[in-house]
Parts: sequence; C-alpha cells; structure tokens
Amino acid sequence: MATAFHVYVINNLGDDTNLTAHCRSKEIDLGTRVLEFGAAFDWDTDVPIGHVAEYWCDMSWASSHGDFQVFYEPRDAVRCGDEKCYWRIDRDGLYLYIKRDDDYELQFRWP
Repeated sequence: MATAFHVYVINNLGDDTNLTAHCRSKEIDLGTRVLEFGAAFDWDTDVPIGHVAEYWCDMSWASSHGDFQVFYEPRDAVRCGDEKCYWRIDRDGLYLYIKRDDDYELQFRWP
C-alpha cells in the first residue's frame, strides 16, 4: 500500500524568462528541464507506508540559483491536500499552494 502524490514546479517568472530545473530524490534523477513561462516540471511519486519521500530541485534563472526541497512527505502531505503539490516559482521565491488556505504562500526566497 502506498500514497501517490503528484508534484508540480511551475515557472511564473514572467514572459521571456526561462527556469532551469534539475529535480531528484535519493533514488531517482528526474533530469534537467528548461521551462518557459507557464510551463511545469511535474512527476508522480508513490510513498509506501513506513517510508518517506523527499525531492529536491536545483533551479536557476538569470543570476538567481538555489537548491530547494520541493517535496518532503511528512511536511507536505497535509499542506498540499488531494495528493497534489503545486510550487509556483516567482522572482522573489518559491510559493507552495496550501490547500487549507486556498492560496499560495512563500516558502523559500532565492539565496
């Protein structure tokens, strides 16, 4: 038995600004993608009972760069809701859609 989650990393940086994202877990390298404005890097993950899923994305655009924990099952399972986690990547940082608040909330600023 496992819980399935779908994670989305969405470029919201604005027209003509691409986001480069390399996402991975300890077990799986999802590769690198260049996302145009409005595009998403998304994937499914199954979390077996008794295990913890964790994904990181190394992201960059213009002169900004950072490595962020975009999915950590103990932290995000309740916050995301409906087994879907939406990350909106903005110029000031990364926003997670919080289901209970029905809104995006800033989680990480660009270093």
